[in-house]
Amino acid sequence: MISEFPLFAFTTLSGLAAGGYAVGAVFRGQKADSKMAWLFPLVCIVLLGLGLCGTLAHLGHPERFLNALANPASMIAEEAYWSIAFGVLMVIDAVLCKMKGAAPAAVRVLGALAAIGLMCVTANAYFTMHGNPVWTSPATLALFVVGDFAMGAAMVACFRSELVSQKTFAAVVIVILVLCAASIAAIAAQFAGYGFDVVPFIAGLIVGPVAGIVVYALGMTGKLAPKVAALLGLVLVLVGVVIARYFFYAASIL
Repeated sequence: MISEFPLFAFTTLSGLAAGGYAVGAVFRGQKADSKMAWLFPLVCIVLLGLGLCGTLAHLGHPERFLNALANPASMIAEEAYWSIAFGVLMVIDAVLCKMKGAAPAAVRVLGALAAIGLMCVTANAYFTMHGNPVWTSPATLALFVVGDFAMGAAMVACFRSELVSQKTFAAVVIVILVLCAASIAAIAAQFAGYGFDVVPFIAGLIVGPVAGIVVYALGMTGKLAPKVAALLGLVLVLVGVVIARYFFYAASIL
């Protein structure tokens, strides 16, 4: 296991929650509102909570986290502030959905903005890691932000599999996956320039976004059942992004 596993867990789980909520704010729609509408924000809350546990594990002692919050300039503090804002808005969303069957669009929009803020701050934490030059590349920003959107879109599809057969949603997902593939290729090129083995990145690219594009294209054209495409797409995208991020950490030293 890599020594940076807690950070890997945080960026992956919180990224899945943030990307999912941001995409879901657009595609959940009124049609998705029902007695189970609260489940989606609840799942995102759980994912974010588990991710934050990774941050605590990275620091080693809970009191260090409190100390970090006292320094607004620190990246951990910024991630915490955005996580808190995002978490509070998701709780409001879940509670309103549970009580009234739906949350106002304003809550979803604010939640989506907080989610995007969290994704950007997290990516920037590695982009500005000047002690590790292999990370200081725009490709790092893309790897995290676009990867979060890719995982999130795939999760939304699992909650509303009928979206897979809708051209608008499928086209958006495919575009995101094309950008995800480009981001992994870019980070592979960045690492190759420093003499690192890029085979794992290429494997993640093929298994994840490339295979995902095929699956969603088949789902959009009706050649694959929407539920099958949604589930398979989620698995492939998660595996691909996880592989790329794991070796992003494994090939580097904080």
